[in-house]
Amino acid sequence: MPSTGDPDVRNEHLARYHFAEPLAHGKRVLDAGCGAGYGCEILSRSADLTLGVDLSSDAVRQASRAAPGTAFARGDCKSLPVADASVDLVVAFEVIEHLEAWGRLVSEAARVLAPGGAFVASTPNRPYYQSTRTEPNPFHVREFDHLEFRAALATEFEHCRMFFQNHVSAISISSGQTQAARGFVEPVGFNPENAHFFVAVCSSQPLEGLADLAYIPNPGNVLRAREQHIRELERWVTALESRHATVEGRMSRELSRWPYRALRWLRLAPRLPSDWGG
Repeated sequence: MPSTGDPDVRNEHLARYHFAEPLAHGKRVLDAGCGAGYGCEILSRSADLTLGVDLSSDAVRQASRAAPGTAFARGDCKSLPVADASVDLVVAFEVIEHLEAWGRLVSEAARVLAPGGAFVASTPNRPYYQSTRTEPNPFHVREFDHLEFRAALATEFEHCRMFFQNHVSAISISSGQTQAARGFVEPVGFNPENAHFFVAVCSSQPLEGLADLAYIPNPGNVLRAREQHIRELERWVTALESRHATVEGRMSRELSRWPYRALRWLRLAPRLPSDWGG
């Protein structure tokens, strides 16, 4: 839900839909695993027809309220409820890693796409994703590295352009009175191992007109949000330090009592810091 949870996660999801939105212009679009429907609302701004599909009945009901001008249906991403060659664009963002039979999503996307259609899919980069977590994500069945993801898509699509999605520092200069923004991105070397996520655009035909995206969320004062988060962490650390000092003080007083001092003199006391117990 865009209005709840971690704003970074919200922005990661919204950025993918804004990246795909130009590809939806004048097209029949299917969002596989549409969730609460916020992405369908973005795609429908350019598309002629947008259909959101999700396995969750609750998600479909929520999506219907969030984007009333879009069609939604309950369905399985491994068996999409549309006819062969009936859509021009399929998007599936952060879906494939949740599927046991993940190959079925790729083959279904190929089946429902009309000639010249495109499949846009995203997934976390396993090496980076696992390095940032203390335990595996229990909802992920199959995670991919760069070569594995490319190979999975190549089973059905001859052409695949891989984009790397990352959180980066950005500076905006805006008057609030213009409708368009110019972007400047310094040239950098791209290392797939360092990518946060992969976003792949796939087709049976050569891909033309694809462009990078620099997404600045609104409100875009990321620095202020980071500073607030740091202050919350600092308060949490201060509280833990206070609790630690209290416990340490109580232990020190307890260890200074004569039974412990006698045991220590007899070298029978446990090995503890020398400044505890006097």
